[in-house]
This record gives sequence, structure tokens and C-alpha cells, in this order.
Amino acid sequence: MIITAWSALSPYGTDDQDFARGTVAGRPLPDAPRPVPDFQPRDFLGPEGTRGMSRATALTVAASARLLTGDTDPARTGLVLGTTNGSAQSILDVNRASRLRGKPYLIQPSSIQNAAMNSVAGQTAIRHGLRGPNATLAGGRATGLSALGYSRRLLLAGRADAVLAGGTEELTEARSWVDDGSAPLAEGCALLRLETGAADGLAELAALASVVVADGDIGTAVLRAADRVLTRASPGRVWAVAGSGTADDAESKALAAVCPEATPLAPLTGSLGQVHAASGAFQVAAVLSHAAASDPAERFALLTSAEPQGIAVAAVLRIKGESIGS
Repeated sequence: MIITAWSALSPYGTDDQDFARGTVAGRPLPDAPRPVPDFQPRDFLGPEGTRGMSRATALTVAASARLLTGDTDPARTGLVLGTTNGSAQSILDVNRASRLRGKPYLIQPSSIQNAAMNSVAGQTAIRHGLRGPNATLAGGRATGLSALGYSRRLLLAGRADAVLAGGTEELTEARSWVDDGSAPLAEGCALLRLETGAADGLAELAALASVVVADGDIGTAVLRAADRVLTRASPGRVWAVAGSGTADDAESKALAAVCPEATPLAPLTGSLGQVHAASGAFQVAAVLSHAAASDPAERFALLTSAEPQGIAVAAVLRIKGESIGS
């Protein structure tokens, strides 16, 4: 499975290169909550159909539009999107309205669609006319890398010719109430275009594995997941390792143990902020950005992402040096 393109709207800016430059330079951002700057859905998507959109939907529609080229077949293009719980603000608004109005069913019908967890993926597919498989994954911070495995199965089964995979999170008052305070709260959307048999591309998913985090022992889970993908991929020397930064130093210690000679890339939670379910896709985009800014030779990268009360996921990417920067 080949990653042929990526797109990101992040606190660094609305352009893909804003994210690439910011993450490679490690440019610091304000400590306050970090929205995508200057992102107004009407300005990016036009007035039609945006009035009832949640912010998460608007971010995803905008990011996915960049990955749909002229030769894209909508009937054979799928979407696998990661989220924590959909639009937390929309869920809260519907619950509040059902209690404050005279009767529970006297709520604004247009607000109900945004409260469904799969609303963002569904509305994005409708907006772009995508008729391939449409799935929503909710696995916390590990969701972004898990989406790669889900997408690979769809492609290998012939269910689609291309899949857009990634995650999205919106910055709203409701989301701040369920934040764990581990890093400045941020929003954004990162998506990858995945294809099989593509002649050109940025990277190949060489191996992916997930392990259940038992008793909150993230370090052991990351070690086991990393060992599995390194055994399957047999990459030889690993150029760089990228962790999610969600487990204090347990994850970084595990990565140092399995790949002591690899270059550790700083976790995005320190620079970008806490983007929860979108973090895995942002990790991949960051690795590709670092690779594009350095020696274009082919190399391998190990990525891990962990959710303290869920799973740890590891992936090995083979960076295709000849296509870097294309």
C-alpha cells in the first residue's frame, strides 16, 4: 500500500506546507488553545451547504478536497476517518436542546446529523461524491495509525482503488471539558491518500501491528508492537522513530530500546498540541515532511501511537526517496 499524497490543516496554518515547515523547524506555538488559524468554512468551501456543518466536518471536507485529483474515480474511492467521539459540541448541543425545549423531539433537525459519530465521514463523502467504503474509527490517539491498517484491508480486498485515511478534531468549548490537560488543546485534520500498485508515491506501509495496553503498561505494549513490525518488515537500519508522546517517557524509552541508532523525531504533542484522534495521521505527515527536507535516499521509519486505556499501534514506513518532494 502506497501513500501517494497527504494534506493537513493544523495550528501552523491552512496550507500543507505550513505544517511541513512548522513541524520540521519545531516552531513553537502559543500555549493557549490552538485552532487552525484563519479557517472559516465559508471562505474555503463556499456558502452552499456550510451553514449546518460542524467545524470537524468543514476541516475534513477542506483537507480531502486537496487529495481528490482529476483522475480520481469517486465510485472507487473510500474514506476511513478517525475521531474521538465525533463533534463533542454537537452532541452537547443536541442533549441540551432536548432538555430545555418543551418536548425532547422539538430540537432543530439539522443539528441532529452532526451529533452522530459517523457524521463527519458521511457528510464528507456526500460533499465530494465518494461512493467507496466509508468508515469511522474511534480508538483515541491510536486511531490514525489504526486507520492505515483498516484502509489496507479495504484495498487488498479490492473494495476500493484509493482510500483517504486520517483523523480530525475540532476545537470547541465542549471538547475542552473532556481534555486530560496533557498538552495544549489543538484542532486540525490530516489525511493520507492510499493506493495499491501506484508507480509513484511518498512511502509504502511495510508493516503494521497493534497490541492491547494491559494495566496501563504502555511501554511494554509499544515494545511488543514495535518488535512485531520490525520482524515483519525486516528494514535493517531504521532512519527515524516517531512516537505519539502520550505516555510520558515510557513510549520514548521503548523506541530507544528497539532502535537505539535511529533519529528520534520530537512528539507532535510538544509542538503542535493535543489533537487526539488526528495525531497518528499528523505523525505520518511529519515523518514525510522530515524526509523531504533531508537526504532523498530511500530509508525506513518506525512510528508508534498509544492510547493509555486502549491499544498501542506500530507501523514501519519505507520512504521512497525517488519520489520525495514530488
